[in-house]
Amino acid sequence: MNRHNAFIAPIRNIFAQIHDYMQNSDKLVTTLLAVFIGVGIAYAAIGFRLLVLEVQDIFLHSDQENILLHATTLAWWQILLATVSGGLIISVLIRWALPDGRLLSIAEVIEANALRDTRISLRQGLASALAAATALGAGSAGGREGPVVHLGATLSAQISRYLHLSPHMARTILGCGVAAAVSASFNAPIAGVFFALEVILGHYALHAFAPIVISSVAATIVTRIHLGDFPAFILPDYQSPSPFEFPAFVMLGVVCALTAIIFIKSLLYTENFTNKLPVPRWALPPIGGLGVGLIAIIFPAILGVGYGATDAALKEMLSFELMLMLIVAKTAATAISLAFRFGVGVFSPSLFLGAMVGGAFGFLATAAFPDYSSGQGLYAIVGMAAVASATLGAPISTLLMIFELTGDYQITLALMAAVVVANLITNHYLKTKSLFFIQLAGRGIYLEGGRVRHLLRTTFMRELMKDDYVTVGQTASQERIRELFREHRHGQIFVLDEMGRLSGMITFADVRKTILDENPEEEKTVTAADMLRPLNHVLVPSDNLETAFKTMERAGEDVLPVVTSDAQSEVVGIIHHKDVLMAYNRALTDEQSNA
Repeated sequence: MNRHNAFIAPIRNIFAQIHDYMQNSDKLVTTLLAVFIGVGIAYAAIGFRLLVLEVQDIFLHSDQENILLHATTLAWWQILLATVSGGLIISVLIRWALPDGRLLSIAEVIEANALRDTRISLRQGLASALAAATALGAGSAGGREGPVVHLGATLSAQISRYLHLSPHMARTILGCGVAAAVSASFNAPIAGVFFALEVILGHYALHAFAPIVISSVAATIVTRIHLGDFPAFILPDYQSPSPFEFPAFVMLGVVCALTAIIFIKSLLYTENFTNKLPVPRWALPPIGGLGVGLIAIIFPAILGVGYGATDAALKEMLSFELMLMLIVAKTAATAISLAFRFGVGVFSPSLFLGAMVGGAFGFLATAAFPDYSSGQGLYAIVGMAAVASATLGAPISTLLMIFELTGDYQITLALMAAVVVANLITNHYLKTKSLFFIQLAGRGIYLEGGRVRHLLRTTFMRELMKDDYVTVGQTASQERIRELFREHRHGQIFVLDEMGRLSGMITFADVRKTILDENPEEEKTVTAADMLRPLNHVLVPSDNLETAFKTMERAGEDVLPVVTSDAQSEVVGIIHHKDVLMAYNRALTDEQSNA
C-alpha cells in the first residue's frame, strides 16, 4: 500500500500543479483581455466623438463640442437643412443594416447580456453607431453615451465570439467593454465600473469586479493621454451646503422625480404615436429631423448633446424663464429624436433637464432665502444627478459620475438626499427602476429582476398545462362520480353546466365521506351540483408563470383548471402546483448557471 501511495502521490501533485496553472492562466488571460478591451474601446469612443464633430462641422459648420453660441448664429434654413439631411442619411443606414428600423442603445445591451449570451451583431452595431454619430452631428437632441456604450458592448462581444469564450466569461468581457466606454466618454473610471455592474450585469460579483476595474482604468488612461484630464463641466465657486438647506434639497428631489416621470412618459407616448403612423420605418428619421429642426429654430440650445447649455446653467448664465422653456423644448426634441429614429441615448438629455430644473429651483430658493442658499449653480448640479439617476435607474453610478464630472465632493449629502428621494418616487410611480426596462417590456422582454423574472413572465400556461383532467355534468350521480375517482384516480373532477361552462370542482378530500357511504337511496338523490365547490380562481392559456404563482397562492389549491378566455369558460387543461414549482426551479438554476 505504501508503494502504491508513493507512486500515486507525485501524479496527483502534477495534476494539482496543472490545475493551479490553468486557474492562474484564466486570471492572466482575463486580465490581458481587460487591458486590451479597455484600450481598444477607448480608441473607439474617441473615434466616435471625433466622428460626431466631423459630421457636425459638415452640417452645422462647427467642430466644437460646445456649440451653444454658434447655434444662435445659424439661419433657420441652415438648421432645417442640417437636421432633415441628417435624417435622410440615417434612413439609408436603417434600410441597409438595421432591419428592426431603430438605432441600438443600452436597452439592447441589457437584453444581449441577459438573454442572448452577449451576442450582438457587428454589422448592426457599427451601422447603429454610424447612424447615431450622424444624428448627433446633424443636431439630434439625443445623447452620446448610449451609442458609445452599445459600440463598446458590440466590439467586446465580437472578441468573446472570436475567442469562443464561455457565456460566463463573455458576460464579464461585456462588462469590461461597457465600463471602458463610459469611463472614456466621461473621464470617469469609477462611474464606468459601477455603471457596468449596476445597469448591465445587474450584480457586483467579485469575479467580474477586478477585470472591469482594469478595463475602466485602461480606457481612462488612454483618454487622458489624448484628450487631457479635465472634468466635463467647469463649476463656479459656491458655498458649501448649509444644514438648513436640506429640506430644499428634498423638495428638489421631488421636483426632479416629477421631471423624470414626465420625461419618460413623453418618450413612451411619442414612441407609441410613431408606431401607429402609416409610414415605413426608414422614412421616420427625416420627419424627426424636421421636428427637431423646427424646435431648434426657436431654441438652438437643444441641438446636439447640449453640454453647452448644461454648462451655462451650472454657471448661472441662464435666466429663470429661459430654463423653464428649455425644459419643455428639450423634452419634446429628445422624445421626437428617439421615437423617429433621429438619434438615441438619454443620459445627456437627462443631465440637461436636471441642470435646468435644478437651476430654476435654485433661482427660486435663492430669491426666497438668500442668506441660506449655496447658490443657483449648486442646485443645478444636484438636479442634474437626481433627474439622470431617476431616468436611468442607476443612483450609485450616477452619483459617482457627477462627482467625477464636477471634481467636487463637498456636495455629497445634498446629492444623496435629492437622488434618493427622486429615485424612490419615480420607482414607486412607474413600478420599475429604469427607462431601459420599460423599453424592453414594451417589446415583451421583462428583465427587471434578472433572467428569472423574464422566464417567469415569458413561460405561459399553454406550455405547462396538461390534459389529464375529468369532467362531468351537473346532473351526474354520486355513483358516477365514485366510479370516475376509482377509474382515473385523479384528486379532482371538474363540473360543467349544460352549456359546457365550468361550474366548480369536486375533490376526493371534500366528498370522501359521502362517496364511501353505501346508502343506495342517497346515491340516487345526490348529484354533482350538490357536491361541487365553486372556483373563484382559474387560469387561462395566456397567463404566465408569475401569474400562476400568485393565483395559486390566493386560491390555496394544488390544482387549478385552465379555461378559455372567452365567455364560454371551457376547460382546456389543468395546472399542478408541483409543475409550477419545477418550472420556477429550472429558471433559478438557469439564472445561477449564467451569473
